[in-house]
Amino acid sequence: MADSIENILNDLGPSVSSELAVALSERLKISSAAARQRLSRARGSVRRLAGIPFPRNARFMYLERQFGSPEYWNRLANTLIANNSALGYAIAALRQNGGMVPARQFPIVSGSPVRQLKHLSAATVLQRLTDVGLVKTIPVDGIGECVALVQDEEYYEGGIAEMRARLITEEILLSAVRDWLRKLGIASYNAISTRIDQKLPQVGTFVWDLSGPSYLGAVVQFTSDGKPKPGFVACDVNLASDITLSGAAPFIRKCATLRALRNVSPCIQILVADRFQKDALVALRSAGIIATTPNSLFGQDIADALRELTSVLTSAAYSAFHPEQFDHLFHTLGRISGATNQLRGALFEYMVADVVKRSNPGDVTMNRVFKVPDRGEAEIDVLTIQQNQRILAIECKGYSPRAIIPDDLFKRWLQHNVPTAYAYVRKHPEWQNLPAHFEFWTSAPISTEMLALFEDAKATIKPSRYTISLRGPKEVSQACLDTGEKSLIDAYNNHFTLGDGSIPPAARSRPPETAAAPDEPDLSDI
Repeated sequence: MADSIENILNDLGPSVSSELAVALSERLKISSAAARQRLSRARGSVRRLAGIPFPRNARFMYLERQFGSPEYWNRLANTLIANNSALGYAIAALRQNGGMVPARQFPIVSGSPVRQLKHLSAATVLQRLTDVGLVKTIPVDGIGECVALVQDEEYYEGGIAEMRARLITEEILLSAVRDWLRKLGIASYNAISTRIDQKLPQVGTFVWDLSGPSYLGAVVQFTSDGKPKPGFVACDVNLASDITLSGAAPFIRKCATLRALRNVSPCIQILVADRFQKDALVALRSAGIIATTPNSLFGQDIADALRELTSVLTSAAYSAFHPEQFDHLFHTLGRISGATNQLRGALFEYMVADVVKRSNPGDVTMNRVFKVPDRGEAEIDVLTIQQNQRILAIECKGYSPRAIIPDDLFKRWLQHNVPTAYAYVRKHPEWQNLPAHFEFWTSAPISTEMLALFEDAKATIKPSRYTISLRGPKEVSQACLDTGEKSLIDAYNNHFTLGDGSIPPAARSRPPETAAAPDEPDLSDI
């Protein structure tokens, strides 16, 4: 009997018990009632998913070896979606994003509202999936807390570098979409927000990767006294993989639910992805959604550069750092507002890591996060452990040489990151007896006020605890020269020195605060 049930599960894949009962009844020529009885008594490698209800008390059943497989997740998600379960949409969304997303972005991708009557909230969906052991929240260095489908530990380790690279690329893509909406006048110029802002963009009861008010005639409405009431533009982006039909389902559900709200103005809804499978594209456009690609919006060169950026960042994470590859990316993606700053920050971190690898013996890792109870967490951009010698933790700030490092960023490093990381080191069983040294590397000067603060702190800190040092533009440039690596030296000169190749001053006074001038629309490209 057990063999028959296992054979059916092997043939059909993970399935609800009602489907298995029909198959078992036909295969063994027994009644439906007898088939259900046999399923209820099945043991051995047959497993039942507890905690998720299905119609008519059915249970989702699978073989032990099938758990966590692509077939398992696809069958479970599609079965739940067929029953209009919010849990199924969330699983499908995680699958579409490679099985893991930053916890902050889970409400965006899940297809569920932040809060809405008669609907499970994204937080409730996450809690239920966690309670039944289908997802878990894990810390990921350089990203923070992430929500992931339950898999072997090796699964998480393998996809982290790719996810980190993809998130950087998606942020640049969002900047490009924002500029496109501004230049076409589709959204209000200074009111577009993206997921990198402190508060997630929200329209109605849902959060998005990007949103903004729109005064286009097709979506604007008027109040009883004749004042215009704007509609909205909402957009999500996904560069993880080709959008499948089940992967598109959470976004379609989100858009349809939003439209059903009576008190929310009309909303233009956009999904941008690298590629769409044909049935997914048909479903999205049939739902009145703009489904498009970077190539369609910005041209082949931008689309290729975005793919190349993800590839370059992923390769760099695996110790194959080639700084000259960034030159083309700066040239192509630099046309996107804000992209140059993001590229410069990422390049600087990898350059510093490369310099450290060449000049310091020991293991070098990037984007480590140290959590300390009652203190919070501190991210270490570049960390090197010299066995039985010392720990070196570096903060990297790759800014334009014409900029000044913001005082609050430097203060946070000096007054929060350093003592928090030191507290973590002192509790680490393998590191607690090693000398700890913390450095701040920057391609732009700090203010004279912060330099004075640094010197005071350096004189106050007992060397028996830890030491600190500052490497400004001149010192970083020299560190690159000392490697003798031409591509590294050229990359620093091209992207982190002044136009004439000179180094900015070591420190500047912070100019008096003035009111920021409002952003003016750039109409040159329209």
